[in-house]
Amino acid sequence: LMVSTLPAPPMLRPYRPLLHSCCARAASTALPLTRTAPPVPLFYNDVYEVPLPPTHRFPMAKYRLVRQALQRELEPSGASLFFKSPLATASDLATAHTPDYVQRYVSGAFTPQENRRVGFPWSEASVDRSLSSTGGTIAAMHAVCADDPAAARFAGHLAGGTHHAFPDHGEGFCVFNDIAVAARVALRDYPQEVRRVLV
Repeated sequence: LMVSTLPAPPMLRPYRPLLHSCCARAASTALPLTRTAPPVPLFYNDVYEVPLPPTHRFPMAKYRLVRQALQRELEPSGASLFFKSPLATASDLATAHTPDYVQRYVSGAFTPQENRRVGFPWSEASVDRSLSSTGGTIAAMHAVCADDPAAARFAGHLAGGTHHAFPDHGEGFCVFNDIAVAARVALRDYPQEVRRVLV
């Protein structure tokens, strides 16, 4: 239920009595608000930063700033718990990427053209960042799908969203497609619970 103090747009004003009636009915039948839900696990990987030239256009600091702002807001109330993103494994990455591509990136065998296509210079720090960008999304998926009465209802990753990566090459600051990998790992590890994944 969303409540707003903003005035109704002109197109909705004729429906105001109906909206008020629906809201009142929903409020009268709603369950009381309680804190019985477990905290939402949020994974972050801003501990892995890629050294970039001062003129580089990628805003690397945004991940740390977002995490710090959310921690200030959510941690004191116990609404969320924050965890460092683990590194994705080669077997997990291979569910959506070719093993040769994964090995070539991790070992630093990319050509200059491939690194330009990704948008980051290769370094060990960039490998850790790319692996954790995917590992955090996988960890958030496990936090929800695990067969555990205390499993979280929701979980999130404050990095990731690297949807420009393809099975055998990266683009647009994306090395591995964390969403595709996490979806494939869910289908592999939870075949009874997960039949389809909507992205």
